Amino acid sequence: MMAPLSDEELNELDQFLMSDEVSDEAMMLDMLDGYLTALVVGPITLQPSKWLPGIWGSAEEDAPHFQTTEQGRHIVDLILRHYNGIIWSLQADADAFEPMFHETAYPNDPRTYIDAEAWAHGFMQGIELSRQEWQPLLEDAQGQASMRSIYLLGANHVSQEEEELTRWPGQREELAKAIPEGVAAIYRHWLPYRKAVHERQIATTIQRATPKIGRNDPCPCGSGKKFKKCCGAGAELH
Repeated sequence: MMAPLSDEELNELDQFLMSDEVSDEAMMLDMLDGYLTALVVGPITLQPSKWLPGIWGSAEEDAPHFQTTEQGRHIVDLILRHYNGIIWSLQADADAFEPMFHETAYPNDPRTYIDAEAWAHGFMQGIELSRQEWQPLLEDAQGQASMRSIYLLGANHVSQEEEELTRWPGQREELAKAIPEGVAAIYRHWLPYRKAVHERQIATTIQRATPKIGRNDPCPCGSGKKFKKCCGAGAELH
């Protein structure tokens, strides 16, 4: 599950997302990459059951029509492995992270441009799954700077002044080029918080797994006394 997808597997996933087995609302591969990246770098870890449905669309009827159960498991496995591959990439070197952008050509223009709009839309959609937890970063000046390119390219509603910043392909390409640095900054911003949440979850699990000591049970310190007459009687541990 930790092995990054090969080029052939990425192509297979891309072909499925463009097939008739999914609705027109399903994410394309670049949008999916942005969506998963937001989930990885954000403040909390969401279970796949919370975010997998969003890949296919907003309505129940948008769910994919897998030909077989095995095909469904295989496609979901590819998505989960891509998710884990993003985690691995950021942990290895956040500054070297490469989002999946594509290139776009325009009539009467000899060159192609880096296009990150779909990727940014996916990232913004990922934020919405835990918007309340993201809010401190979105209200922080440094966090807003890290989010600027993603927001300008991917937000559903921007001001007229902000629209002017994405009017031309060259402008959008420059914003796209700034996204990897922003992702690294966001990843580092939430890293201490994610670690603290993870440690609390582990501590809670351990506490729940430890049987509660009754007041008349032998004290676990080994004194031979009842718990209520020993460690349970005060703050001092023996």
